[in-house]
Amino acid sequence: MRLGLDSYSYHRYFGELREGEEDPGIRWSHADFMRRAGELRLDGVSLETCYLPMDEAGLAERLAGQAGEHGLDLVLAWGHPGGLQMGRSPQAFEDMLATLPIAATAGCGLVRIFVGTYTHWGLEPEAPVLDRVAPQVIEACERAADLGMELALETHCDLTLDALCELLDRVGRDDLGVVLDTANLVRIGEDLVDGTRRLAPFARMLHVKDLLLADADFGNPGGWWPCCALGEGDLDLDGAFAELRAAKFDGLACVEIGTLPAGSNEDEVVALSVDWLRSVVSNG
Repeated sequence: MRLGLDSYSYHRYFGELREGEEDPGIRWSHADFMRRAGELRLDGVSLETCYLPMDEAGLAERLAGQAGEHGLDLVLAWGHPGGLQMGRSPQAFEDMLATLPIAATAGCGLVRIFVGTYTHWGLEPEAPVLDRVAPQVIEACERAADLGMELALETHCDLTLDALCELLDRVGRDDLGVVLDTANLVRIGEDLVDGTRRLAPFARMLHVKDLLLADADFGNPGGWWPCCALGEGDLDLDGAFAELRAAKFDGLACVEIGTLPAGSNEDEVVALSVDWLRSVVSNG
């Protein structure tokens, strides 16, 4: 298992404020983010494409150079905020496909995608969603394979766990996996350990979050779900990692920070989380 960091952990530094968050008054470039990941002695990073100038000439080469400077494996995380819009957006689908050659040129072996987000949760039966999305994911997998890459669908508060597993089965490709987000499983009402057990054989990357559940908006995946440093919250992360070790997961385990309560400092939360994750991986 390798240690990583997703750039969404610094979403406020990239100018995105979630509902209820304060502006820290700090702005970063991706060079700043890569430098910090290097300082934390990480193995890799996952870069959210929503914060990247994807149409900028030379972007892929620049990212590859920055990752190489700090000894980091690189993953592009496509889709924030709405992903494939549950298969209803031809523009989103084309944007996903256009990301693939950029990722390949940047040296990525994996690209994160997803179907939708919490705003789509429960709006329609899942069967027609899968009918629309499965052909899109199959085509994307074929394009990625031609470029020497794999794809992974994130658990993103869009599909139930049963529907996600059915989508994996419909696509039926070994080069399609899952980005397992520990918080997002809980936000859709799944038991973290049981859900991890089901998804661990498909996991290609992790988004490791911890949540403070005292004021969590149970039943509403888009509600208030404040994050904290790993190991300081209420999720059974030890149980989840036991399942991942049993499944011999050896991919990138990325710290990711979502909603930040008032007074939070994401850089401190990230550093504490990396220390916790490094200890868990070392003791495993």
